[in-house]
Amino acid sequence: MYRVIIFTLVSFLFLSSCHSKVEDDYFYILDKEYTATQNDKNKIHSLYLKENEKYKETQDLKYLISSKYIEQFLYLEDRSKRISLIYELLRINNKEYKYITTACNFYLALEFQETSPKLSLQFLNRAIYIEDRSEKKLFLPHLYHLKGKWYYSQKNYSQAKLYFKKALNTFSKEDILHIASMYNNFALCDSMMGSLDLSIKQTQYAIQILQKKNNLNEQETAFLYLMKGNLGAYYLNKKEYQLAEKFLTEELEFYKKTDKYILDIARNADELFKLYRITNQQDKEKKLVDLLVTIVPKMTDLSYKIEVCEFLLDYYIKNGDLRGIELQSAELLKMTKKNQEDTVRDLDSVSDILNGYILKNINQEYDYKISEHRKKNVLLVVLVVFVILVCIRTILQIRKKNKLERELLEIQNSILENSKENLEKDIQLQKGKIKNLHLNLNLKIETEKAFLENLKKMKKSKNANPEDTLKDLFFQTNNLLQIDQKNHDFIDESSGETKEFMKKLAERFTFLTESELKLCVYFRLNLSSKEVSLLENIRPGSVRVYKTKLKYKIGLDKETDLSAFLNSIK
Repeated sequence: MYRVIIFTLVSFLFLSSCHSKVEDDYFYILDKEYTATQNDKNKIHSLYLKENEKYKETQDLKYLISSKYIEQFLYLEDRSKRISLIYELLRINNKEYKYITTACNFYLALEFQETSPKLSLQFLNRAIYIEDRSEKKLFLPHLYHLKGKWYYSQKNYSQAKLYFKKALNTFSKEDILHIASMYNNFALCDSMMGSLDLSIKQTQYAIQILQKKNNLNEQETAFLYLMKGNLGAYYLNKKEYQLAEKFLTEELEFYKKTDKYILDIARNADELFKLYRITNQQDKEKKLVDLLVTIVPKMTDLSYKIEVCEFLLDYYIKNGDLRGIELQSAELLKMTKKNQEDTVRDLDSVSDILNGYILKNINQEYDYKISEHRKKNVLLVVLVVFVILVCIRTILQIRKKNKLERELLEIQNSILENSKENLEKDIQLQKGKIKNLHLNLNLKIETEKAFLENLKKMKKSKNANPEDTLKDLFFQTNNLLQIDQKNHDFIDESSGETKEFMKKLAERFTFLTESELKLCVYFRLNLSSKEVSLLENIRPGSVRVYKTKLKYKIGLDKETDLSAFLNSIK
């Protein structure tokens, strides 16, 4: 009997494995269909409806997963919705299909690459682990490419080159776009490591790879000009201004042909501004400014809009254009405020998604445990009832014989009653534990939300450098999601930015003590006296006294804002 059961189980696992491979092929073909749409929303929507109809007709989980997989591509511009769909897809798939599990982890790594690098790396490593053990390894070169970009963002350029090389070795020889991209990435790393000549050589080789192909498609053409812009930047750093202007201008002229590349114009403008200022070409600088002014209203990406406005404001300040300074300052302030609000809203949304996903997983685990516990309890109750029935029957039979046997039976019955009572107590105890577990979990969630609310309040304060503030916010929120770090300080004194600020402050004001430097970090963040007192375990009144003494030691008058002064230190 046991041999039959084991054989059946092994056969089932084998068939499931084969089934998974076949269905993974289905998703691979589906992905090709999506790629063929070239991000045309109407075509993507039609593909989604087709998969959704299959699910409605068959109620097959495979088609629910396929429809959800395509649906996420309808929300490429809505990060929160897209992340929510990917998490839902992970939950529905529940490791059924390796292709979907790998794809979801890959897409989540992309979504969190900038906002939460550590979380991004976790998803990325999970996807690589799965892909390394698969047969086709369809995602592997892209995963290596993304991990190289992750190390590049962390300024570990040698490690980044290692993964770019792994990606290069796994891409198909026919995939010339990605092959050229890897050589371009080598050049970027070499440039950051100070090897400009090698960067130029690598970029020229990448350009040659694409130029050898006849009839480049739109994506390949755009990337070709992007690399020419990179080449111009390298020549600019080498002070070969004529060559730099040649390649940077080629890139700009290509981008000007269509509004599709507006964001690329903004990216290209930074290098051209540097070039024109160095070579004192004020007329060309003015033309570039006029171009940026015309494209700003067409831009949809707020972060790029802010970057362009900063370019324009810098230009107007340099040329003493008070009207331009006034207009750009007002516009920049308005956009920065909106960007902060959007970021906080996006952060709240993503945090809710993450918390919801964690809660669902925890609830599923504990629901399963409760279900198993209930099954055990039912079995125990049945067993107890059976034992009681047997005992009663035995007691009735023994009572006919003699008094001694009746006494023994009464003792046995008493023991059984005690066993039942202990069992019921155990059941109540387990229910209490489960209830406490849920209470603790709810308490944890409320604590996390309260912490996020505090972060929102702090983000409402004016910041001279929104980008650094946003990075700090994302870093703090990511730490909040780490369950085992319950008492993480609001100010991380080991961070490079804080150390750099304290170092500059100490060099400028050598007479400041360590504790005073630390207080300056708090005042720079515009924390209230109450907030600082909570962090340092001192009275709010003492904080105000320290603040007054600090202003006197630094040489500030009463009207000068200490927070603004500290934020002006670069």
